[in-house]
Amino acid sequence: MGKTATAARHVHEHVMGPPCLPGVPGGHWVGIIGPTLGDAVTSCALGPSGLRAHDQGLKVRQTAGGTTVRWSNGAEGKIFGAHTPEDVERLRSGGNRCLVWAEELAAWRYMQECWQHMRYGLRVGPWPHVIVSTTPKNRLLVKELKRKADERFIDETTNDIEVVMTSATTADNPYLDQRVKNMLFDDYGSTRLGRQELFGEILEDVESALWQESTIENGRIAPIQQPERYDLKIVGVDPAAGGANEHGIVVCGRVNKYRTHEDHPFSHLPHGFVLDDRTTTGTPNRWAKAAIRAYYDHDANYIVAERNNGGDMVINTIHGIDPTVPVKLVWATRGKARRAEPVSMMSEQGRIHHVGTFPELEQQMCEFDPIDPDDAWSPDRMDAMVWAMTELLVGGGEVSMSQINDTRLRRRR
Repeated sequence: MGKTATAARHVHEHVMGPPCLPGVPGGHWVGIIGPTLGDAVTSCALGPSGLRAHDQGLKVRQTAGGTTVRWSNGAEGKIFGAHTPEDVERLRSGGNRCLVWAEELAAWRYMQECWQHMRYGLRVGPWPHVIVSTTPKNRLLVKELKRKADERFIDETTNDIEVVMTSATTADNPYLDQRVKNMLFDDYGSTRLGRQELFGEILEDVESALWQESTIENGRIAPIQQPERYDLKIVGVDPAAGGANEHGIVVCGRVNKYRTHEDHPFSHLPHGFVLDDRTTTGTPNRWAKAAIRAYYDHDANYIVAERNNGGDMVINTIHGIDPTVPVKLVWATRGKARRAEPVSMMSEQGRIHHVGTFPELEQQMCEFDPIDPDDAWSPDRMDAMVWAMTELLVGGGEVSMSQINDTRLRRRR
């Protein structure tokens, strides 16, 4: 709430200040971008620390051109998400702006694409600029902004410092009840996640982690660059053994012959693609519905999950909702790190591609330390991805397949 309130105050003072666009109602045209459109509306506009807290006359409207916000002085802004390819296109044609508020930038799924299109439209008024309010996660764009701030990088056009960064800890938040602060610091104060979420640190890659941020980034492709056809699609599921963790649900695809460029040393081998992260929490009924929905939404061939984790529980839970969905159970004959090593190696070979950005999944991949694992934390998203990629690109292991005679498995794709 603290960083959101600070950004909202800045936007409010800008909108109520000297006009950037004389002759335009209110004198300003603003862009507001959140991880999703709903996040931006709820947090930035209508939330307790959002814009309406500073201007009770602020209105949010749904128009033919999208979701807009109007201040009491007549100034207007447009609200965007950064979660889907359609969001990227909306920003591409979103018009010119004098100010942009980028809320939770590090959680934007299509961070690079949306940031670039936002910059193209930030070009009116005497001082077009962007204010970013975010938890500082280990993302290339976030790290680049921090680098410019640390080096006091000078914009050659304006001769001004290009990026100014301020930071605060959860303890500095005046809006958060002290009992909540105490609870958060008791639970996470001494953890790596706490350094990020509570102390606002940008955590660099874990040296012994199986994945590095640069490896993922080098293999990343935009959704418009993905193959037109996949030879196989699988939903990887890693149900949590206890109630505290997430249920990993990740959709992956395989292309048997993927031509990136002629000199790629592994063009002749199959390539894997991370397509979606549907991870959820809650009851078995809830994760099963989410896995089934992912199966249908992506026209997948089947669901793969670990048999060790609950025996036939996975099949029974899924088939209790939809008995026609094929489920393949795999025995975990090796530890978590050993299972992930072949998939990590293929990432280094450039044979695994993330279609878009998956912040939570990628954070787990870069933070899981096989040498010094945290027994109190389970990377369920990473596990689900590893199950799917192992099935797609590695194979092997004893399996048990449900619905083996399901006709939908025949001549798929």
